[in-house]
Amino acid sequence: MKIKELEAELANRQQLIRELDAIIDSVTDGIYITDGNGITLRTNKAFEEITGIKSSETTGKTVDELVETGVYNKSVSTMVLETRCTTSVAETLPNGKEIILTGTPIFDESGNITRVVTTLRDMADLKNLETRLAQTEKRNELYRMEVLNLRLQQMKMEHVIISSQQMKDIMKFALRLGEVDSTVLITGESGVGKEIISRAIHNAGTSVNKPLITAVCSAIPENLLESELFGYEKGSFTGADRGGKQGLFEVAEGGTLFLDEIGDISLNLQVKLLRAIQEKEITRIGGRKPIKINVRIISATNKNLKKMVQEGTFRQDLYYRLNVVPIHIPPLRDRRDDIIPLINHFIEVFNLKFNKQLRFSPEALVLLEAYDWPGNTRELENTIERIAVLSSGKLITREDLSDYIKEELIIKSDGMSVQIQPLTEAVEAFEKKLITNAWQKHRFTRKMAAVLEISQSTIVRKMKYYGIGEQADS
Repeated sequence: MKIKELEAELANRQQLIRELDAIIDSVTDGIYITDGNGITLRTNKAFEEITGIKSSETTGKTVDELVETGVYNKSVSTMVLETRCTTSVAETLPNGKEIILTGTPIFDESGNITRVVTTLRDMADLKNLETRLAQTEKRNELYRMEVLNLRLQQMKMEHVIISSQQMKDIMKFALRLGEVDSTVLITGESGVGKEIISRAIHNAGTSVNKPLITAVCSAIPENLLESELFGYEKGSFTGADRGGKQGLFEVAEGGTLFLDEIGDISLNLQVKLLRAIQEKEITRIGGRKPIKINVRIISATNKNLKKMVQEGTFRQDLYYRLNVVPIHIPPLRDRRDDIIPLINHFIEVFNLKFNKQLRFSPEALVLLEAYDWPGNTRELENTIERIAVLSSGKLITREDLSDYIKEELIIKSDGMSVQIQPLTEAVEAFEKKLITNAWQKHRFTRKMAAVLEISQSTIVRKMKYYGIGEQADS
């Protein structure tokens, strides 16, 4: 090789070394390199900045020597040479910095360690990253909650009344379930609003523009329910459509199938339903070719499925498939904060429907709030409609209420049950509670008067009468 070629090769190698040095020094983590005998070959600028130890103090010296002289507390390089494995340790430097060291062995073709490359990171940087990540997660959770609250407000605008904390929590949980496709089982007494929750879950998800199909299992005869759910091929039975028919599983493709009153299906049909959920495919009646399905299952029941499993009337394996995410909706009597908002909502609906201007007297509201509503929201809605139809005046009083409500009434005060008491006492108890709630929420008598639709002077007088708070600013 000619001298010029050698000089060119040397220049290229020197340029490559400078580039490698520049790359190593540009890394923000500290880098410490030794040979296979633990002799320090070089460190980068980040190492010097983090440790405060200059390269000139370490280069050419063994790591054991540097530990003995107190430059380092411990040597990761020594551990790597002994174990021949990548090793990480945490250490506190003489300057007080907490660092984490990770040493990695480099082997030659014969399996000998030729280099140990140790990276060093300041724990303060890691802690800052963890703090920033935690802050980001907190912000994301706040944004998520804001979105959930906006959705709740939107649902109120769409005439879904949720006033009690129990229902707000349930609805927020339902909205979160919209982000996943897990199978959901909704339980609760008849009329509590299980279908509303299923609709909320569906509408909160990415499949909102896909079908939401409802099958009320108890309303369809057993011999027809199978064909309704799974469909049938042409000529599969007498009276079948000539072209066959899609079942609800197929109709709901990409969306949600809501199986209401799931506890009423027969054991034979439970087997086929279990297979559809497990295998994500169905077979039409009279058909042989399985049909793949992509459907989310939400089921609901007012029965105790767990007890039915014990009694042998409901399959245990199907129960576990349906009960992946359970939601229980408490009865209306256990969330009385929802009663009056629901009454106000329904009377507005029926005022519009029947072209009336009805409103309830305080006495009537006391009775309605105290009633246990065994039929839950459905009974309440039907009751308000009946009252709206039969009422001749604009003010609905206790005389307009059904006799069975007045007869079965137990007035509850501060969570304690008492037998029927004089109506004037009940009205005062309710009025005091109403004004107390308004005072706690608004603190200004003018605002309280506007919300309760009475004069400010009446508010001031009644607050003084009931001993509610100090006199508010006007």
